[in-house]
Amino acid sequence: MIDKKRLQNINLKNPPRGQIITANVLLRGDYTFPRKTNITIENLERVPKDRGVIFALNHTDSYNYWPFMYKLFRIGGYPFISPWVKGKYYENPLLAWFFDFANNIPLPSRGYVLTKDFQSAMSRRPNKAEYRLLRDLLDGKINQEELLARADEELRRFVATPRGDFDPQRQSYGQFIESYFNELMQLVTQISEDALLKKNLSLLIFPQGTRSVRLLPGFVGIAQIALKTKATIVPVGCNGSDKCYRSLLPFSSGGNIVYRVGKPLSVEDDLAPFAISETYQPFSYAAEKKFAARFRGATDLVMDRINDLLDPEYQFAPDATAITDDTRRFV
Repeated sequence: MIDKKRLQNINLKNPPRGQIITANVLLRGDYTFPRKTNITIENLERVPKDRGVIFALNHTDSYNYWPFMYKLFRIGGYPFISPWVKGKYYENPLLAWFFDFANNIPLPSRGYVLTKDFQSAMSRRPNKAEYRLLRDLLDGKINQEELLARADEELRRFVATPRGDFDPQRQSYGQFIESYFNELMQLVTQISEDALLKKNLSLLIFPQGTRSVRLLPGFVGIAQIALKTKATIVPVGCNGSDKCYRSLLPFSSGGNIVYRVGKPLSVEDDLAPFAISETYQPFSYAAEKKFAARFRGATDLVMDRINDLLDPEYQFAPDATAITDDTRRFV
């Protein structure tokens, strides 16, 4: 589970021994035998070597960042990369160990925090109706009274029963979850800032937030961290990885993967119209409300640049859907 203690114990390394071992022991053999995986990075000269950047990549399958990181490692001379990884994948102790070993950064979304709290109290995931009501409360679309009026008896007890740090006499359930989420994301922000600005590491972010063969609209988290750190965003389009990684197993079936690197986006150039000079806390509702237009504008620009780097079969489409679209995407 991703909590404050878990995030406080994250210690990114440079060089990351786990990535080096994975590349040399697992990936090198897998991409060579028995069926060769050909990895091409076009426009590689656009990737800076002198500093960490934020790679923005479409997310076609579970492993489509591995060939990209492997190829950069084999070429040499580029900063190592720390990907943002969904908090749900840290529920498995073995995966959690591997992600730490390989220099990943866990990302607990609001949905993850809400779902984990519900699961802890109720010993099950919330169903779609329960999650929608709780999320609408958290997002300010309904107030506590409206939730209580629409909820069944079990859900009403859930949001009114004291437990742990939650005191319903002092704050609403939505305020409790938002406060805890903000504490977690302050730690994620600090880890990410340290990676970019102190440890000479790059970040790798999937702006669409979930897997889909066709590109989906992006969430604004990438803009929030980029505008805060003033780090350069490098859009990358991944083509063909889903045909090599056809299952949940971390082994390629062979084939051709082409990554196209787009023009880097910086606050001195393309992102200048969205630059923010004042201090703000990324991922907080206060910042998301105050700078909504800038976050959305910067994110849409990144997604459009990614879209331009994709083959037609991976580009935006009106009927594109996430591979997992219920509370299983959180835990």
